[in-house]
Amino acid sequence: MSLSEKKEALLDIVKDADEKLTGLLIALANEYNEPEEKYSKEEIESFYKTRDMLLSNPETGYAPDEAHQLIRNKHKNAI
Repeated sequence: MSLSEKKEALLDIVKDADEKLTGLLIALANEYNEPEEKYSKEEIESFYKTRDMLLSNPETGYAPDEAHQLIRNKHKNAI
């Protein structure tokens, strides 16, 4: 079944849905579209602070290859 056929079938289901099914479909859509991670105001401010620090002092950060190597080594050492 193609995506367009699935959407058409879903539209038919929604057209015939009772109140309970409509509520469930809305809840499912909301859950699916919600971001998985939720950050506090303090965490977001910390992200911005780190970003600003790295942008003002790029030498304090890591090159992509260095970062990948650090992550890989950390993962290997954790196992």
